[in-house]
Amino acid sequence: MNDCDTNNILNCCLISGTVLSPSLLRAVERQAVPIYVQQPTPPIPKTIRVLEEAELLSLLQNPHIGVLMNWEKSLDLIFHDLPSNKLEPINVFKDKVAFRELLKKYYPDFFYRGVPREELREFRFPNQLSTMVIQPSIGIFSLGVRVVGGQQEWSEAVDGVLKELDAIGDSWDQRIISNTRFLVEDYIDGKEFACDGFWNSNGEVVITCIYRHPFANKRDVRHVVYDTSREIMVEMLESTMSLLEKIGSKVSLRRFPFHLEFRQSQDGTLIPLELNPLRYGGIALADLPEYAFGFNPYELFFTDAAPDWDRLLADESNSQTYAFIVGNIPPHYDADKYSIDQEHFCSVFGDKLLNYLPSIPEITTVFGVAYIRTESFEDTLAYLDFDFDSFLRPHQG
Repeated sequence: MNDCDTNNILNCCLISGTVLSPSLLRAVERQAVPIYVQQPTPPIPKTIRVLEEAELLSLLQNPHIGVLMNWEKSLDLIFHDLPSNKLEPINVFKDKVAFRELLKKYYPDFFYRGVPREELREFRFPNQLSTMVIQPSIGIFSLGVRVVGGQQEWSEAVDGVLKELDAIGDSWDQRIISNTRFLVEDYIDGKEFACDGFWNSNGEVVITCIYRHPFANKRDVRHVVYDTSREIMVEMLESTMSLLEKIGSKVSLRRFPFHLEFRQSQDGTLIPLELNPLRYGGIALADLPEYAFGFNPYELFFTDAAPDWDRLLADESNSQTYAFIVGNIPPHYDADKYSIDQEHFCSVFGDKLLNYLPSIPEITTVFGVAYIRTESFEDTLAYLDFDFDSFLRPHQG
């Protein structure tokens, strides 16, 4: 086959999901990157080349191919058709217990343990810990994640986790979300961040954006608000780069995109929570730097280029905060009983709204995502208290 883009760098992109990133679509069109479409997916512009499955499978065998996907579901196909030597880092990153093992020498005092499902109820808190986190060792979103405040809460938390995961059934591959093995670990009291980027063709880390991920309270594990700004990048760029270089020193990575989530402990240490392979932040989170800093992060990966952070962060006039707000569907939503008033959701932001991307509520946990611009980080915190029930409208009759 011919090279996949104008710079003779071989790329392909797997697209699926109910929210399509405008930045991603612009990048694949400008760089002539072929895509493989998996349902459910909204209509793709006809100017973009769509691969047949046989063409994709042939591309995936090329050792120089740069693979980017926009939704975790595409890992189903990746696991079946990527060469085994490329799967090794993906398997390590997807398994949170294996990821902790990879980096344990950097965090010798951090408690974690892999626990089989059948042993969960017998787990006992270590004496020195009062709050812990339980989650699937292999998981997505915040499914099956609980913050547990002591042994007295443990049984109820386990019941809730197992019920939530069992309700998913077989709709996801066990290598994407599993209900058979769990990670139990110390709760990190500190700020949470996320980072998108990639290891380039030379194995060097490229960071395309760092996001702050605030929560409403200590027990909150939802994805509602992410934001970025010049201030965040100035504060976090150097230390985040150092963390990623540690990860890269343990695994050989080339042309490998990622979405990293981590916490900054009270003493300033950055502790990784998970690294999602072959993609940026989901449901089009990674479009945010195009609003905030004016570059397309997907195009950087396809062309093996990097942002000029020295120039971008020297611009002190860029003082605003850019946020990504997720419209979460309430647990009791029923498509037969309710519709979602997306216009009302958008109106909440007023003139702060930059863009809104609707989703399909019937097949996802999100009804849409909004991009906003505010004067300060504090302005975004109010959205953590959204009553998402207020956007439900009963069907008439």
